[in-house]
Amino acid sequence: MPSATQYIRLALAKDEVADHGERRYVRIVQGIFTGLAGRGVAILVSFFSVPLTVRYLGAERYGAWVTISTAMAWIALADLGLVNSLTNAVSEGYAKENNKLAGDYVAAGFWSLVVIATLLTMLFFPLWRIVSWDRVFNVQSEQARAEVGPAVATAFVIFVLNLPFSVVAKIYGAYQEVATANVWSAVGNLLSLVALIVVTRLNAGLVLLVLAVSGVVSLVNILSAIWLFGCSKPWLAPRIGRVTLLGIRKLTSLGGMFFLIQIAALILFQTDNLIIAHYLGAAAVTPYSVTWRLFNYTMIFQLLASPSYWPAYAEAFARGDRAWVRRSFQTNFRFTLASAFLLALPLFFFGRSIIRLWAGNAAVPSSDLLLCMGIWSLIYGATISQSCLLASAGRMKGQTIYSMAAAITNLALSIVLVQRIGLTGVIVGTIGAYVTCVIIPQSLEVERTIRA
Repeated sequence: MPSATQYIRLALAKDEVADHGERRYVRIVQGIFTGLAGRGVAILVSFFSVPLTVRYLGAERYGAWVTISTAMAWIALADLGLVNSLTNAVSEGYAKENNKLAGDYVAAGFWSLVVIATLLTMLFFPLWRIVSWDRVFNVQSEQARAEVGPAVATAFVIFVLNLPFSVVAKIYGAYQEVATANVWSAVGNLLSLVALIVVTRLNAGLVLLVLAVSGVVSLVNILSAIWLFGCSKPWLAPRIGRVTLLGIRKLTSLGGMFFLIQIAALILFQTDNLIIAHYLGAAAVTPYSVTWRLFNYTMIFQLLASPSYWPAYAEAFARGDRAWVRRSFQTNFRFTLASAFLLALPLFFFGRSIIRLWAGNAAVPSSDLLLCMGIWSLIYGATISQSCLLASAGRMKGQTIYSMAAAITNLALSIVLVQRIGLTGVIVGTIGAYVTCVIIPQSLEVERTIRA
């Protein structure tokens, strides 16, 4: 097994790749480094765009824009897990060097999403006409009241037009070309910033701001699809005649379980703040949510690595190369825990000072909350790497059960503990739910999967 230095040389095309195992590692290294660069671009774009849009729109219209963006993220669940299931399906075709099989899966996924987008449109616009959007968003100014309804419609149209093309990033991933997907994503982020600057300079309003920023990202995604299907991999072009019942069944069987896992994740991660606000007051949400966000950075390695490891595992499973999977998972798992620990340790000791400088005194947490968040970051980092492996193997039934059980257990524990031990009780409930419902059974299943 080559050293880390050798893999970096391979990733930079300094040496020749010897076999499938080395090629997978090279693609993983490329994916991680381009993902890190892409994340840096996204952070820079966010850094410049937030103050620009706040000053341009004002508090009320900016709040409406953020709320619209959040709503679109929830509507994205309407893909029913088909997009995620495509990674495994296309990886199978890639591993078997069967272009027809991969193309049939792409066609099934693309046109299924076209149908979903059409149904969403048929449901949305009759409702849009009768809803008083200014009341939904509780905006008061005349300008905001006039703009918010058309802005919602514009954001929705962009979303449904882009929905079928959301398969593109997963196809790049399935062919272990995450680096290419990261480059397209970075281009989209940079062009959206340019569009934002142009719109604010022209004083064009909220609707054109939504159209420019979201529309540009969608346009880049469509251009990426044109390049993928027209130049890079024309055998994957999603012609409607290639849609098969077998392909649809393959995607929906996994997609349904991905969908349930996504629902469980929303319950698990979106209810904590509601529980805190209800029992302790809205002010208590601030230190919890800021601390949560800070400790999320401790999982940066796994969040960058998973998009590359997933298709690599899937292809290796399809080729029967379980030795590579076992060796790679163990390396990834250990590095995830080590990196999370090394990043969490200074946050435990200096987190209060960091948060005081970053977000102000109102956001400073207790030392107990910092400790529990550090423990949580280790647990969650471990489960991400395990879930990545199981998802690539198509072992979704267990994950669905574990996730739903954890969501329900977390909800119950958090409600009980927040009343007994305060703010820290919420994260203790999350830790307890994950250890009992996810870590233990999932670790056993991972062991069975890599030893089979």
